[in-house]
Amino acid sequence: MPDIRYSLEKYKGRSTRYHCPKCHQRTFTRYVDHQTNKYLSNYTGRCNRVEKCAYHFTPKMYFEKNGYEPDDYYTLTPKSKTIVKPPSCIDPKLMLTSLTNYHQNNFAIGLSKLFPEHMVWEVLQRYYVGTAKGNKTIFWQVNRVGQVRTGKVMQYDVHTLKRNGYINWVHHIIKQKDFNLKQVFFGAHLLINKSRPVAIAEGEKNAIFGALYYPQYNWIAVGSVEMLNLQKLNALKDYHVTLFPDKGKAFEKWSKIAESACFDVRVNTVLEYTDLNEGDDIADLVISIKKEQYNASPEALLDRFKKRNDYLNLLLEIFDLGVTI
Repeated sequence: MPDIRYSLEKYKGRSTRYHCPKCHQRTFTRYVDHQTNKYLSNYTGRCNRVEKCAYHFTPKMYFEKNGYEPDDYYTLTPKSKTIVKPPSCIDPKLMLTSLTNYHQNNFAIGLSKLFPEHMVWEVLQRYYVGTAKGNKTIFWQVNRVGQVRTGKVMQYDVHTLKRNGYINWVHHIIKQKDFNLKQVFFGAHLLINKSRPVAIAEGEKNAIFGALYYPQYNWIAVGSVEMLNLQKLNALKDYHVTLFPDKGKAFEKWSKIAESACFDVRVNTVLEYTDLNEGDDIADLVISIKKEQYNASPEALLDRFKKRNDYLNLLLEIFDLGVTI
């Protein structure tokens, strides 16, 4: 079998991500020539911001622009016995010690402004969401037999719950040697229960929002729109599965995958019928619903009065007054 000569560089830390030629964010993955171990060019690659940017300059486009060489796409390699290296795992004690200090976790703090704190804490622990240094969040990936494959580390804005900065991984942070990363669904440990319907979101944040707002599902996440494929979906054929893609292109892409699955897969259309922007997700939907509920509440009316009158807040505190309906 011929091996593909050019492929996107595997993630090995922030040094393997570059500034995108189109959006200029450091989310660009280059194509590597495996025969020379060099990059094709500084503009041949794909931006990981699939919804927001979608820049993708392929090797085929590169050669159409610059001319072809013989056997540009395939090189023959002699047959040899392949030794399959088992997936690496992380000590579960490291994960368990992180499932605390949510008062120092920006993601948890932001969620607690939208949902009751006890509910947020319970969901984060059930989904193995930990706290890292600098108020960061760890989304642990644990399979059905309890093996900890890795943890994705991200920083969030406590007010907007948007991600700040770049993604890191626990196995990089602890510098575990010869680590063979084989990812599983975020939330895969919950798939032991086959009777409960499964909802698949793109990102880990969306899975948590879904678990808080649509608790009738076991929510799992694939990591990004490109990470869902037919093989992964068909592995869930024993479950009742509903896909919750982001609005727009992701919806179209995942709908085609669902149509090709070997079992009946539903695709939720709620986002497609909202006035949210292209690329918005379940988290954006829930936040917009929560804002509408707050704006219609007595608390919002009182807050508006407070902004108009500097003395009103003092008066309310002195006489211990509130709003009743």
